[in-house]
Amino acid sequence: MPLMRVFVKVDDEGRIPVPENFRREVGLKPGQMIEIKLHGNPKAQWLTVHKRKAAR
Repeated sequence: MPLMRVFVKVDDEGRIPVPENFRREVGLKPGQMIEIKLHGNPKAQWLTVHKRKAAR
């Protein structure tokens, strides 16, 4: 998969919109569960997102 990068704003309710091209590439459907993990130290943090079939 090619590197994909985009900038988005967190909305007033704390939500992060996932752009359509990302959803399409990963195959995310409305209502689908995802898992978000925070990695790294306070100076260098990043998030990973995984599609889930169901919550644990």
